[in-house]
Amino acid sequence: MNKNVIITGHSKGIGKCIVDKLLETENFSITGISRTVVGNIKIREISCDLSNINESKKLCRMLSDMDAHILILNAGANVIKPAESYSLEEIAEIEILNFISPSLLIKTFLPKLIKNKGHVIVIGSYSGLEVKKWNNYYGAAKAGLHHLTRNLFEQYRNSGLKTTLIIPDIVNSGFYSKSEVNPVNDPIFSIQPEELGKLVLELLENATDYIPFEIVVRPQRFRLDKKLPKPD
Repeated sequence: MNKNVIITGHSKGIGKCIVDKLLETENFSITGISRTVVGNIKIREISCDLSNINESKKLCRMLSDMDAHILILNAGANVIKPAESYSLEEIAEIEILNFISPSLLIKTFLPKLIKNKGHVIVIGSYSGLEVKKWNNYYGAAKAGLHHLTRNLFEQYRNSGLKTTLIIPDIVNSGFYSKSEVNPVNDPIFSIQPEELGKLVLELLENATDYIPFEIVVRPQRFRLDKKLPKPD
């Protein structure tokens, strides 16, 4: 029987690589949730802006009766700048996208996931671990999501629910599109999204008696390149 997978942020970056790897096995029925519908006929796609609380609530009501075996919370975004530079609207969108909407989806699917002895996989962020310049609101939201994931494991481990928190550092993806820096396109300096796709597939396909609960993934070396100014 194919397992029902719900994944957020499926249309690009890490999420797309996860979907591509899962589709290679033909063992999963995938529902992808993203603002952008990419026309992947092999999965069910739902367009939803998870930074909008009303859209997230509507989505949860729509999916409340859906059976779920695996929930992959991958969607996330940030605008990197000093804390005082954010508008109230930007702060709200960051907190909703990176913490509140994932929390709503967990609440929606938790009864089915417990019943099916399913698996929650959360793609966190190294920004949620470290106190560093400009992590501010995004880092705080991710830290909250990390904490919630740890609580899920402690509360429901005896019910058979599997929980894994993956915490990547610099990923060579579109995450830095609104930043002044770019990751270096070299696996020594940045994690390739395909590697995280393979990691998720391995977690789901190669069951173990122990739980790979918290996995921190970091490149061997650190470097971010400053973007060149756009020509006039």
